[in-house]
Amino acid sequence: MRYAFSPEQQAFGESATDLFARHCSPGAQRLSWTDDSGRDPSLWRGVVDLGAPAILVSEEYDGFAGTECDLLPVLEEAGRQAVPDALLESVFVGPFALVACGSEDQRRRWLPAIASGESRVTIALSEGGLVPDAHVSDLIVLARDGQLRIHEAGEVALERVHVEDPSRRLFQVTPRTEGELLPASGDLRDQVVARELVGSAAVLNGIASHLLSATVAYAKERQQFGRLIGSFQGVKHLLADAFSKVELATTAARAATWRVAAADPEGLASARLARICAVEAEFVANKVALQVHGGIGFTFEHDLQLWLKRGKALEQSHGGRHRVARLGGLDAVASAQRDPQNEEDD
Repeated sequence: MRYAFSPEQQAFGESATDLFARHCSPGAQRLSWTDDSGRDPSLWRGVVDLGAPAILVSEEYDGFAGTECDLLPVLEEAGRQAVPDALLESVFVGPFALVACGSEDQRRRWLPAIASGESRVTIALSEGGLVPDAHVSDLIVLARDGQLRIHEAGEVALERVHVEDPSRRLFQVTPRTEGELLPASGDLRDQVVARELVGSAAVLNGIASHLLSATVAYAKERQQFGRLIGSFQGVKHLLADAFSKVELATTAARAATWRVAAADPEGLASARLARICAVEAEFVANKVALQVHGGIGFTFEHDLQLWLKRGKALEQSHGGRHRVARLGGLDAVASAQRDPQNEEDD
């Protein structure tokens, strides 16, 4: 099991860091709030040039035949820099759903175009749930009756839903047609869900990491009573607690992603645990950041609010905080019941 990125994965993540820094600065995001699309086409071209949409696509369909672990540094960095685009759906969960659940005809029609960036995909695994970036996507994957169906952009009606985070673009999607069933989605849906869980955990960990680093930097500059606030024991304890949770969550997400990619039987349970850890880490980092900044971080003028709002939004997305925690508890009970040691104790 791997907890660290390979040199190639580290280099891939560094390339993503440079790309996002050029296109996703707080100033650029503020400008996008008044734009109808809210999306920078040059950012998507850069993501395509990195090869991110092709990572999970096999060479047979013009992809790179990589693994989920290869994309994890990109997703972490997307959270760390508050990238507004729904990269989790367009380069990670969406392509995998087609790879794993699509028919041969569907794969041949869509995967080469997705790998090349010619077509963009988004997905919502909650029935009736809001769909991110549906307005810039050519293919939309929706859940219905426990299965997944694909709809082309012209086959749906979109209604934008305004949310607290103006950088996010969420839509209520109403299909005008039945769409095409992804034939294996009934049997393999849990595999798609596992990717959503580990991917969303990686994004949350990136957000938490930025909140923590920004708060540490602020504590080293802000003075109160003639001393840097970072020298106060109470502040140190807050930051140390947040740091320990972020480190634990990051390790859990990387380990779970390795298990999911390796088709480990415990992959889904590990993915749920990683998501639970990531939500807790982001929750604490969010709270500590706001507390140490003295509330100024939540003002509209302060850039920290970009990460505070994004984190709060993503805490409740992708299965929801409480639902995933409940399922994680059921996983733990089932695991304990399978443990032979428990039977001996009985």
